[in-house]
Order: sequence, then C-alpha cells, then structure tokens
Amino acid sequence: MNQAAFHFRRLALRALCVFLPAIYFCLPSATYAADSSSTDAAATSAVQFGPFKNYAYGLRESVAVHSSGLILEFHESQLVNESILYRLGQFAGTGVIWSESHASGANGYWPTVAISKEGYVIMVHSNQSGKNGADLYYQVGRINPYAGPIQQTITWLTDFIHWDAGLNSSIAINDNGVIVGVHEAGRGGDGLYYRVGHLRNPAGGDYTIQWDSTPWGVRYDTGVNPSIALNNLNEVVQAHQVPGETLLHYRRGTVVSGGTINFGESRRYDTHATQPEVALLDSGLVLEFHTLGGLISRTGRLSLSNAQEIEWDEPVKLDDYQHIATPAVAATGTFAIATYLRDGRGGPIERELNYSFAIIP
Repeated sequence: MNQAAFHFRRLALRALCVFLPAIYFCLPSATYAADSSSTDAAATSAVQFGPFKNYAYGLRESVAVHSSGLILEFHESQLVNESILYRLGQFAGTGVIWSESHASGANGYWPTVAISKEGYVIMVHSNQSGKNGADLYYQVGRINPYAGPIQQTITWLTDFIHWDAGLNSSIAINDNGVIVGVHEAGRGGDGLYYRVGHLRNPAGGDYTIQWDSTPWGVRYDTGVNPSIALNNLNEVVQAHQVPGETLLHYRRGTVVSGGTINFGESRRYDTHATQPEVALLDSGLVLEFHTLGGLISRTGRLSLSNAQEIEWDEPVKLDDYQHIATPAVAATGTFAIATYLRDGRGGPIERELNYSFAIIP
C-alpha cells in the first residue's frame, strides 16, 4: 500500500471512530505490551530524543507546546514554599532558547498547563499536595505564540477559578478549542475523573471555561498519576498507574457531543513502571514517558484495526539515575519536548529539571 493510500485509510478509520463510538465496546481485547524491566540498550524508537540538559530547578513540572515552536513550562519552586513558576522557551531547530523563570502568582501544587492555537494559556493547580481535602483551581492567560520567549510574559485574564475537587491533574486543548482534563479524587478516594469544556467566549472577553460535560468530574476509572493527550481529530489517549502497584494502564477514546469521552476498555501496557505521561499527534503517533529505576520512553501508534489498541514499540531507557520523577512530554507535528526531575542527590537545591527534544519524523 502506498503512503497516500495508507494515510487515507488511517483518516477514514478515525472518522468512523468519531461517528461510531459504539465500536469501542464490540472489538476484541489485545494482549499486554512488553514489560519495562526488559528494556534493552539495543531497543530503538520511532522518535529519538537527544541528551538531556538542565534548564531549571524545582519539582512537579508540566510542559506544553505551540505549533510556532513556543514552549511553556510550569513547576513548583524548590526555594519558595508552594510558589509556582513558569518559563517560556523557543524551539530553535538544534536546541531550546529559554527565558528566565517568572512567578505565576499561584501558590499550590501539581501545576499542569495547556496552550491553544490562539495563545490562550490554561494552568490548573491543586491547593494541597495530598488527597485530604484537595481542590483544583484554574487560571486563563494569554501570550503571543509568535513573539518569542524573551520579551514577553503571560498576561493573566482571569482570577483563580474552582475546577473540581481533586489533585494531580492533566489537561490538554486542541485546535478545535476542546479542553479535556483528568485528575485524581480529592477527598481520599481512589477514583479518576475527567472533564470536557471550552473557553466560553474569549472574543467577547469571557475567558472562563464552559463545561460541556457534567457540572463535576465524570468518574471513568480507578488509579493515580493520570495523564491525558488530545489531538485535532478529538481522539484521546489516557494513561495512569494502578494504586499501590507498578502497573500502568491506558485507554483510547474519542470526545463526542455533549462533553462525553467515549473511552475504550482499560489496557495494561507495563507491569514495572510509575508516573506515566503521554502525548498524541494527529498521525496517531503516541509518545510515552514513565519512571522506575530511571527515565524510560516508548512510542506507539493508534491501531487502525482495533479502536481500543495502541501498538507499542519496545521501551528505551534514557537515564538510569535512580531518583527520577514527574516526567512530562508535549509534541507538535514537527518536534517533541520531554522534561523530568532528578531528585535526592543531597538536598533541595539539587532538584534539577532537565529537558530534551526530538524531531518528529
């Protein structure tokens, strides 16, 4: 099959997934993917990340990218208790040009960020580091995606607005303006919840989120450390960890009218890993990072024959340092950026945040 025919087949099958969400519930299950503990130095990946470099100091970071090459990263300060900082970056073909760190004005934990094609920035954070009475809040701002990182900062357009009870959220927005978010329960439970919405009327000066899903989060699974990715076909990939275990699961799904995510069944894809993070491209390429005895990456592709399945490559270990946490990944159609924390080497000043980038083939 030539490339043009292959691409047409992929898009046609995806269209069926959008208009026939019931497919998710009638396809056969697939076997589990390989265990990260079997990672081999000879393993290869469809996307090759270069050496990681230090770009800041902090913890619990999140990263988002714009098609212009602008990068937006948020993290907790390692020096100022509960303060959330951000940095802007610009992908320059052979590296990233970073701005200085800026105070976001938020105090809290677990920041996560998304950026729209127009440059609207959505940042969500929790008021607690644990589940005892945690609540999530969001704030909307704007930057110029084409102005570069050095001469600008985020202009905040709203105050902090309650998102939901919960913590450890993950959010994404696509070029259609669809916003999706997932988070852990904030009242001691073990549930995972999703929300779907859009900016209410930014052209008219209303930058709040209009929720298309229910007024509160919709429970869809049990777990911790959830991550969600969304492409411009309204397809989603969600990954999470089983509570108290080193087991990772994913779900494929599609956002449909009424603010619903039609998720497929939960699939285990790793039995020796923690803290998964995912990115999803329109081509169906999936980028995934996780930790346990180092930083591990793998790539996958949305199966064309099974609307619940991801076809995974073998995992690749990128850093074998033992105290690694909170990986993050974001991608456009041309490049991807990954970040992670190196911690525990001698005190809080040693909380190094590192990044690497890859060209998307």
